[in-house]
Amino acid sequence: MKRAITLILALGLVLGLGAAASAQDDTPAAPKGEKAFQAMDTNGDGKISKEEFLNAAKKRAEMRFIKLDANGDGVLTKDELAQAKGKRRAPKAAAPAPAQQ
Repeated sequence: MKRAITLILALGLVLGLGAAASAQDDTPAAPKGEKAFQAMDTNGDGKISKEEFLNAAKKRAEMRFIKLDANGDGVLTKDELAQAKGKRRAPKAAAPAPAQQ
């Protein structure tokens, strides 16, 4: 079970790397992959070491855990995971039609 959770978190990290760097500044926007790379390359050497990768994964996993832990008690229950799963799958509400006059 722990291995499955670890794999799920790692997959979530890999799929969510594009959102890892969302800081805004006056420089031209880099592609999402480039921003993610720069965010993970903390020493700026143009390479991502195992340590840098694992630090980024841990940070992302911690942020995800906090979101999933609905009551903030430091543990995840089946109900909290099911609730999060339900939120992801819930269809987005359609925008209301403009009022006709």
